[in-house]
Amino acid sequence: MAYLRTKTNRVGKQYYYSIVKSVKWEKNMRIPLDADTLEEAEIKHQEVEDNEKGLKRGQRYVWSWENGNGNKTRIVRQTIYQIIEKWLDIKKTNVSFETHRRYVISLNCFMNITGKSSPIASISNQTIEDFKKFYKVHHSPHGINVNLRGIKAFLRWSYDEGHLKTLPKIVMMKTPQTKPKYIREKDFQLIMESDSISDWYKDAFRLYHSTGMRRSEVINGHLEGSFLIVSAEYSKTRRELEIPLEKWMISVVREIHKARDKHIEQRRNLLTFKDKFTKAFNVACKDIGIYLEGQTNLHCLRHTFAVRRYLQTRDLYQVCKELNHTSITTTEIYSQFSFKRLEQDFPSLAGNGAKKCDLDTQKVGTPTYIGYNPHVLN
Repeated sequence: MAYLRTKTNRVGKQYYYSIVKSVKWEKNMRIPLDADTLEEAEIKHQEVEDNEKGLKRGQRYVWSWENGNGNKTRIVRQTIYQIIEKWLDIKKTNVSFETHRRYVISLNCFMNITGKSSPIASISNQTIEDFKKFYKVHHSPHGINVNLRGIKAFLRWSYDEGHLKTLPKIVMMKTPQTKPKYIREKDFQLIMESDSISDWYKDAFRLYHSTGMRRSEVINGHLEGSFLIVSAEYSKTRRELEIPLEKWMISVVREIHKARDKHIEQRRNLLTFKDKFTKAFNVACKDIGIYLEGQTNLHCLRHTFAVRRYLQTRDLYQVCKELNHTSITTTEIYSQFSFKRLEQDFPSLAGNGAKKCDLDTQKVGTPTYIGYNPHVLN
């Protein structure tokens, strides 16, 4: 409920304000009533109370006494850009940095279709179809769906907050059911022998190949003894991860963290540091002729770890645990591969001697690259 308040200045003149409180706000909203008497202030205060729900929802008003002609209070129509900015500001405290960044990208794409100055009420089912039609020639169906999920979250919030009277229907693009792309044993060996990347990056690739960690987990985690701890804040599953490491892996993680800290000290964006790993991996894949646009990336090493462990253990639940998946349903994508095919692509893991021949479980001593060269990542 709004409250009527009075303030007296040094010469004794009284000013009247309506105070609107909300748990959503850091500070209460103070609305000057421009009244000379208490009776006039009470009338204008009632006008504020009548629109209190809209104020708390973020709606803006031009009050009748602000028009100069005694007109009725009217709503200031907010643009799509203004409402998106408000939603993104709310999301900044509720989601991870990466998720927020994804929302920003998706909604910027959306405003390329709607325009920034259009009223939000102009969004309809046709707007969504126009968005899909426009980006069909620029993005893959999967990429369009990623953006649609962000747009859907924004529109749902806008509907709940009363900015939209009807919620547009969003039908996702049909996507082909492709299998996860992994790196065959002989191809990974070629990457390790490639002259197109440094030994420093090769050690990083071996680390991802041997642990199945996500790109950000290595970079955002911290070492505690023989474990890499990824706090819930930086974990995709929003729970703390404890990833066991061998001695050589610890050395590689330390070198990555040194490079990360130097990158940050130079006031560079951490995202550009992460992208260097992906770019280096893509260069290596192109060098040996296995790169496929939109399919080959550093995450393929996580898929490679998964199928190798599935071949070794024959146990999806074990693989689920090692990948830190929250649901076995996510891990089931790897069951699409037959064991015969995996044995063909990973011959060192085929048969009873698989574990003995596993290249990543041999005693490797120290990593290929020793010592940090500050020029490697520049």
